[in-house]
Amino acid sequence: MSPVEARVHLGLDYEDLEAEELRLLSESTRLGRMGMFARALLATLLSGKQNAKGKVISLFGIEPAMFTVTEAIDYVFAESADTRLIYFAHPHALNISLVDAEQRECLRHADVVFADGIGVRLGTRLLGGSLPSNLNGTDMFPLLCQQAAVSGRPLVLVGAKHDVVDECARRSRAAHPGLQIPIVSHGYLDDAASLALASELRDLDSPLVLVGMGSPVQEKWAMRYLSDLPRATVLTVGGLFDFFSGRMPRAPRAWRELGLEWLYRLWQEPKRMARRYLLGNPLFLLMIACQRIGLDPRKLAALPGTAWLLGVERKRFPRHEKPQDMAALNP
Repeated sequence: MSPVEARVHLGLDYEDLEAEELRLLSESTRLGRMGMFARALLATLLSGKQNAKGKVISLFGIEPAMFTVTEAIDYVFAESADTRLIYFAHPHALNISLVDAEQRECLRHADVVFADGIGVRLGTRLLGGSLPSNLNGTDMFPLLCQQAAVSGRPLVLVGAKHDVVDECARRSRAAHPGLQIPIVSHGYLDDAASLALASELRDLDSPLVLVGMGSPVQEKWAMRYLSDLPRATVLTVGGLFDFFSGRMPRAPRAWRELGLEWLYRLWQEPKRMARRYLLGNPLFLLMIACQRIGLDPRKLAALPGTAWLLGVERKRFPRHEKPQDMAALNP
């Protein structure tokens, strides 16, 4: 069994796996190899069968892209005359879409949705499919920076506190010579500041804009203020700036290869993350199970208390204002 097998089965193929395999084989101890075996065995159980060609898996009406990491990077950097909105959807974002109509419309009308995390991977497995890769922003960020530096595309960082996002930008420039980051902004923006920032972005040539404000704020903000930028590609990245600024350490690789990065995050910030993971994760799998047996998860989510479990406010469009397209969300 290969020492990188767990990464393959969990879709964490962000490195040169052949070179990594040789390194691990030369450096590992007997105990380390036993750990690799255990992680690979668990990952095999979670991987599921391969989808039939062209098969699309829907999660609560949201269809994540069946991209490998390479295909995802190619998509991000493909030339486009129009704005493209790319959302990373983890279980929490998908849960919110069941009780927040605006969030649901944002996800459904994104240009593409990247399936983020072990929970979405497991949910897809329970629905009888599989995902080629775990397309999470934290693993993808160094590849985005590298490709942006090579291609000359400007990178824009919006989100987190001022000192956090500034430090993320500083470290990114140092790690990737030639990387252009012309605009860096904290994420606490009122309407006037948001409009002013959008105006600045219009002067950039094909910018790659990373928005890290947490769900559902970042998806709604991106749709409302950035959806008409010319030639821009916008990605919502959650707490990515916290990790790459050094403010928050990421889970060790062994935890990630066990699919337990969420547990490490819970251990780091139990008060903030307890509701999302201890209540939200089981709720997500329950909704997936309902979908599997033919029930509508939105009807179950309409029960009192569901929004409270998620720590969000239930939001519905009034009957006469239900949007036929995204114009209602983009004043």
